[in-house]
Amino acid sequence: MRVTTVDHYSPAPGTFVHWRVRDDGDAHESPIPPSFNQLVHLAGAEAGSTWLAAAFDVDGPLDRAALAAAYRALIVRHGTLRSSFTATPSGPRRVLRSATVRLDEQPDATPRSSSALRDTIWRHCNDRCAPFADRAYLLAAIDRPDTATVVCAFDHAHVDAHSIAIVIDELRLLYHGAAPETLPPVGDFVDHCARPTTFDPADPRLRGWREFFGDQGVVPPSFPLDLGLAPGRSAPQAVSLRQVLTAEEAEAFESWCRGNDAGFFAGLLATLAHGVRAAGGGDRTRLLFPMHTRYEPRWERAVGWFTTNAPLAIDASGTLADTVRRAQPAVRTAIEIGALPLAETLHALGGLRPRRHDIFMVSYLDYRRLPGARARGATHISNTGTTDDVQIWFSRTEDGLALRVRYPATPLARAVMPSFLAEVEQILRSHVGAGRSRVREEPAAQRLSDRVVPPAQLCRDAERFGEVSIELFP
Repeated sequence: MRVTTVDHYSPAPGTFVHWRVRDDGDAHESPIPPSFNQLVHLAGAEAGSTWLAAAFDVDGPLDRAALAAAYRALIVRHGTLRSSFTATPSGPRRVLRSATVRLDEQPDATPRSSSALRDTIWRHCNDRCAPFADRAYLLAAIDRPDTATVVCAFDHAHVDAHSIAIVIDELRLLYHGAAPETLPPVGDFVDHCARPTTFDPADPRLRGWREFFGDQGVVPPSFPLDLGLAPGRSAPQAVSLRQVLTAEEAEAFESWCRGNDAGFFAGLLATLAHGVRAAGGGDRTRLLFPMHTRYEPRWERAVGWFTTNAPLAIDASGTLADTVRRAQPAVRTAIEIGALPLAETLHALGGLRPRRHDIFMVSYLDYRRLPGARARGATHISNTGTTDDVQIWFSRTEDGLALRVRYPATPLARAVMPSFLAEVEQILRSHVGAGRSRVREEPAAQRLSDRVVPPAQLCRDAERFGEVSIELFP
């Protein structure tokens, strides 16, 4: 799986094909309210489109009837794709729509260059994937004689990064003839939103949240280095995409982490904290990291926004080995704290008092464990726009470890961030050598990277190593 942004997406030239969804049934308001993530997302709808897209390749030319049938089956299978939102005086309300849909192919037979295709997809995603659209997604493809590309995008209210991998896997299977009833059973994200939450104001885990925020109020963390942007101001988004480690190097770094009683994610966080310290940001790095909430088998392959946030502070004093040994139990504790219902937790703490629109967050996703991630040309594409803070995504694939970072494109940030990221990469690589010797000593069958991990194991691994967190903001 390649992770990128739309301005860096360069599909091969071809003919753009897309479909419009026509409802054959009535829509009605649902008593099930939007989730906390959805409410926050919808409240920021005026800031612009925030969508996630999936792309993968199939043999060409495109079988348009087969793809239209695959898209219809996907909509029927996943309840969030049959829901939308409407604005009311009392706030956003959920609308449920019919599972009986018709897809009308839109006439468009003009071959396009790579850049023209990118701009066309970008424009259609911004138009179709609006938060309050009736069907907030784009169903499309790029047709070519030899290799066609399936491209679809969804407003963030309906998907997370895990969902993008699921969409790729299911569309690939359905396109190649799999009957919908042969796919694994799946739950409905709308039902997930309807689940009652249990919250105890006396829960001792609230203390961890209070300690994280301190006495400054419930203010989300910001990137600890000066980016030259005052609170309340934003700037166009700059993006850094880089392959940080090869597969062999990632395995060696993971082995070094294990040798220090820590997981790969804890090692990455420790490395970031040391990069901050080297840049003059101090010994303590505060951040939020998103983690999945797919705790039941029925949610493993469901499309939806199954994430929450966990608070973490990394103490980077001493050596990297010292830091990673402290980071592992800190991650484990953060996962326990983050399991509290976020909306109720923030309310109990006095409510959010954000100084910026965005937050400093670090996400890690091991795509080797997800369906669809190994599909030919599998790509996760996010929109671009403006930002006022730093967000960092680590993604691990069969090719190694990649890094995507977005930050405000101020003159100071353009000077600070490249050197910071180069320092982080140098710190990672400096500990690969020590891990290589350990890899040679371990039986191959015992290495985590050689394990085939069942989906139900993901939550148990999260409890041990916190390695299945997924992105919250694209």
